[in-house]
Parts: sequence; C-alpha cells; structure tokens
Amino acid sequence: MQTSRFSELFEGYLANTLTPKEMLELEQLIADEQNDAQLRQLIGRGFKSDPIHGEQLDTEDNWLQGLEQKVLQTIQQPKPAKIISFQNKWIRLVGAIVLLAGLGLTIHYLVNNDANAPRQARVLPGGNKATIRLDNGTQVDLSESQSEIVLGQQLAYADGSLVLGVAAEDVSGRNMVIDVPKGGTYKIALPDGSKVWLNADSRLRYIVDRTAETRTLELEGEAYFEVAHQYRTKGKEKILLPFVVHTPGQTIKVLGTSFNVTAYNGEPDRTTLVEGKVELSLPDGSNKQYLKPNQQATIRGRAITIADVESSGYISWKEGTFNFSDESLEIILNQVARWYAIDVEFEDANLKKLKFEGIIPRYENLDTLLKTLEKTGDVRFERKGNLLLVRKK
Repeated sequence: MQTSRFSELFEGYLANTLTPKEMLELEQLIADEQNDAQLRQLIGRGFKSDPIHGEQLDTEDNWLQGLEQKVLQTIQQPKPAKIISFQNKWIRLVGAIVLLAGLGLTIHYLVNNDANAPRQARVLPGGNKATIRLDNGTQVDLSESQSEIVLGQQLAYADGSLVLGVAAEDVSGRNMVIDVPKGGTYKIALPDGSKVWLNADSRLRYIVDRTAETRTLELEGEAYFEVAHQYRTKGKEKILLPFVVHTPGQTIKVLGTSFNVTAYNGEPDRTTLVEGKVELSLPDGSNKQYLKPNQQATIRGRAITIADVESSGYISWKEGTFNFSDESLEIILNQVARWYAIDVEFEDANLKKLKFEGIIPRYENLDTLLKTLEKTGDVRFERKGNLLLVRKK
C-alpha cells in the first residue's frame, strides 16, 4: 500500500470528489488493520489543524476517547444535508471513516477488551448464492465460487464454464426464475447485454417475449439494473425496444439506463435512477411519473413521491457496503437480516424509528456491525443464535 495513495483518497473523501470505485478502495484501506497507524496520523493531523477540536486532542491518551465521543454524538443526531460548515463536514468525514472500518480502531479496542462478552459462533456475511429454475421444472443451485451467470442459448458462468445440470435444449426460449436467498447475491447477464445485480432475498423472473416487442422482467426484492439498447427492425425503421420491470407495487419502463429497485414485502417500493430516464406507474398503468438522474420514487399504496437523492448511496450494496443516510433502524436491520440470514425482534416498536447514518462494509462479521450500531445510538443488541433481539440501552 502506497502511503501517498491512502492520503490522496482520504483528502478526496474530505473534498467529496471520490468516485464509487475510489470510495470502495478507501474503505478497503481503512479496514486493513496494518493501516491503523497512518489512519491515526491522517485523522490526528486534520483535528490538530481544526482550531475548535485540535486543542482537545493533542495527546495519544485522549485522542481515541475524544474522537469517538465527538463522532458518535454527531452520528446519533444526523445533521440536515443542506447545513454544511467545515466543522460539520469534518465530523461527517470522521464519522464515516469510523463506521467504514466497523468503528475501526475503536471497535478493535472494544472487542479485544470486552472480557465479559459472551462467546458464541460468529455470524458471517453473505456470499454468492442463487438458484435458477426453468419453467419445465428444472432447478439448479448456482456455484458459490462464481459470481455471475450469463443467460443465452446455454447457461454459463462469466468465465465460460457451463452450469451443470441444465441441458442446452432446456434453455432456449424458456422463462426462468433466478432466486437469491437470504445471505446471498448474484449477477445476471441477460441475452440483450443488460446486466442485473440481485441482492439478498430477491427473485427475478425473466420472461421470453416471442414477439420481440419488449423485454420484460418481474422482481421481488432488490436489484440494480444496467440496461443495454436493443433494436428491432420493422421495414426500414429501427425501433428501440423498451425494457420493462414489474414489481408488486409498480411498473418501470426504460429505454437504456442504470437504476436500482427495492421491492421487498412490507417495505415501500423505491426506484432510484443513476443514469438515463425512466417512466414508472402503478401496476394498472395509472399515475405515471418520470425520473431524472439522482431522483428516487417511493411508492406507498397508490401514492408516488419523488425526491432528489445521492444515487450512489443506494447502489453501494453491490460494491460491498451498507450505506444509510438518516435511515430508520427498522429498514437498516431489514437489510442486515437479509444479508446475514438472521431474524430480528424488537423489544419496543419505538426503536424501529431511531435514525442512523453511516457506511459499513457488508463483509464485516455480524457482531462487529452490531457493536458499531450500539455505539452510535440508544440501542443494544442481544443475539441468540440466528435471532437478534433489539432493546433499549
């Protein structure tokens, strides 16, 4: 690891100029314990240059305690996004960094010094898991050593190896369902060149349209789509075929774009546009709305609400992070439960409304993630096997 690169990415985050790939690179550097010393140096240098906080954090002994206290106070009570002074922006940076590393230095300290903590088996994060089911009844578990399946005349993985258990003649022209369980994720390359990333506890039905008038998918759960252009020739005219995604709560029509859809049972449907343009409506075709990049449509019942958002935060799951901004604990733990394949039970329904913001790697073990949330809110967790109990502090 080059010291200058770490510093460059660190400064880029402070200036809010990092791309999603650079953000992931920074997360990986921060999560590496070998970089703890430089992380201390970078954060300490920034705090010492801050006249408000620097004088309180000059020594190694009180550096960690003071940093932790200020960061956690800030995260516990998120500030409105529009109010950004240098002080708030810096605390936001450090808060994100501490959360990025699963409370990095502080969580490492807490875990290694909590001698009274009950020992139980670690709950590990999800991985590449999916099942594909054809409409003739054929069903196959996809390889966990692969991450992408390519739909075509044959079913193959991205490296060209064939999916065992499915004959070539069974695939052509058939509808199929790709089912990703809790604790899983998988990428699908469609025959037209479009790509779909399926998140945990999600199902995607690919429907063959023999008239070639449209490309149609049905989704339950969460998926990120990168849609390729596909044309049909009609006489001398080239017609751009629409790409349609149906969920239980909405219909989304696109011509060529990138967007994320969340459609889990019990949660409002959310469509977040990254690039291009989409038309969405209720399942019966009513209440048509159009999204621009960095806009999100939320559907509750028959009401569609459109808001401006930072779209990168809503697609970070496919890059390996949980990213939440002023999000309720209920929604956060729904995401956690799906990824770690656990059940969640709230002692007090009011705890569901607690709000958090931050970024945490999805590949941390569950206990590290829970300690992060405990340190940033009025909540504590008790785990009994795969059941997570949520209680007041």
